[in-house]
Amino acid sequence: MQCILTALKAESQPLINHFNLSRDTSFQFPVFKNNDIYLIGLGVGKKNIKNRIITFLNQNNPDLIQFINIGIAGGNSKSTKIGSSYLLHKIKDEATEKTYYPDILFKHNFEEISLVTVESVISDGGGFYKGLVDMEASEIFKICTTMVPVHRLAFLKIVSDYMNNEFEQNIAHPISKLISGQLIPIESFLSQFEKMFNGEIPILSENDIKWIDEMVQKMSLTETQYQQLLQFAKGFRLRKTGRPFPDVKNNLPMNKTTQKHHFKIICAQLSA
Repeated sequence: MQCILTALKAESQPLINHFNLSRDTSFQFPVFKNNDIYLIGLGVGKKNIKNRIITFLNQNNPDLIQFINIGIAGGNSKSTKIGSSYLLHKIKDEATEKTYYPDILFKHNFEEISLVTVESVISDGGGFYKGLVDMEASEIFKICTTMVPVHRLAFLKIVSDYMNNEFEQNIAHPISKLISGQLIPIESFLSQFEKMFNGEIPILSENDIKWIDEMVQKMSLTETQYQQLLQFAKGFRLRKTGRPFPDVKNNLPMNKTTQKHHFKIICAQLSA
């Protein structure tokens, strides 16, 4: 299953039309689907991202999902071209100064580029930014990678401007036209991405699964904690093939407060 994430209705509509998606009315926010393709409308900025993705995953198995963020971005006139698509290999959050690295494991036809996620629209020329700028990518990465392995997450951005216009001037029709002009390469990418997913070998070995089961028993983890531990373990294994999982003492104190404390430490070790 693939789930496209967009910010604007003008980004969503050409994709909805192209893939013949229909509104899923079981959600209170924009969700569209057709067979194995979903699309979630996140809105502009970070504020809705966590709630909408988690709400969606409460009704869908994260082990079966790839997330693809598709949308417009501001570009640098020296390094990008308006109307062209780029695949992100590096994302920096300007507010937190944290940097994230998408991991694309197959060959593709897009130029790769870095992006900075900002808190407000850049309309003064953007000369400070060497690559792309948007308002959602870092938050999408941060939230989704707690649910799925990094290699099941991709970011496709289409340059809409050189950061020298007010956001409101990029009215719906030009944005939709930019997305429509990239539908064929987008569909090709989604197909390649899906093939990679279908060809995946199991990330966790039998010993890894045994370690997770032992943690569940030793720490009396809830179902939510188990799912979180599973995703952190998969991320650890993808980054550190062959390395042992953290060593955990046999006699852990198991009251509610210390359980949460030790669980947080283990998750931090797995994500380091």
